[in-house]
Amino acid sequence: MIFDRLGITQEIQDKLSLDELSPQEHDQLTLLIEKFEFGLEEIRNNPTHLEQGFDQRLFVRLGNYFYYEGDFSQALEYYNLSNFIDENEWAYFNSARILQLQDQLDRAYEKYGQAIKLKPDFSQALCHQAEILINQGEPEKALEKLKKSQQLNPNDPETNKLIANYYIEHGENTEALIHLKAIHHRDPEVKTKITELEQKQSFLNRFIGRFRKR
Repeated sequence: MIFDRLGITQEIQDKLSLDELSPQEHDQLTLLIEKFEFGLEEIRNNPTHLEQGFDQRLFVRLGNYFYYEGDFSQALEYYNLSNFIDENEWAYFNSARILQLQDQLDRAYEKYGQAIKLKPDFSQALCHQAEILINQGEPEKALEKLKKSQQLNPNDPETNKLIANYYIEHGENTEALIHLKAIHHRDPEVKTKITELEQKQSFLNRFIGRFRKR
C-alpha cells in the first residue's frame, strides 16, 4: 500500500514530509484520496455503509494524511469515521493531538482518556494528559500521570523532561538530575541542562559545607 511506502501509519510521525513523493506515488495517492472523497458524501448520508468491509485503520491513515496537509477538519472527520466502525485508540489519540493544538484542552483530555481506556498502557496519551494538566495549573495531578507514563516507558524523553521540570520548579534538583540523566543519550539538548544543574548543586553543597563549618 502506498501509505506504507510513505510511512503514513496510524501513528502521526513528527518528521514525515509529503514533499518527497515521486510523481508515480503522488498520482497513486491522489487517486486514493479522490476515491474516498467521492464516496464520503454518501457515507455521511448513510453511515451504515462503513460497516460493509471498510478497514478502520485506513481511515486513520487518511486522517493522518490530512493532518500532514494541515486540514485538521478533514482529519477529524476521518478519525470519527474510523471510530464509527469500531473504536480505535489511534483515532482517539490523533484527534486529541489536533484538539490540543487548537487549545481545546478539555476535549483533548477526554479524547486521550478514551484512547487510554482502549489501551491502558498508552504512555504517550498519559504524557499528553499531563501536559494539559500542567497548562491548566494542576502540576500535582500531572505528576501522577507522568509517573504512570514513566512506569510504562521508563526512557521516554518527553515524560522524563516534564518530570524533571516539575522537580526543578520545586527546588528538587537532585531528583530532576535523575530523570535528565536517564535520557541524556537520547536527547543531546538535555546535557546542557544537566551541566547547569550539577553546577548549581555543587555551589549549593559548597555553600552548605562552609555554613556548617561556622
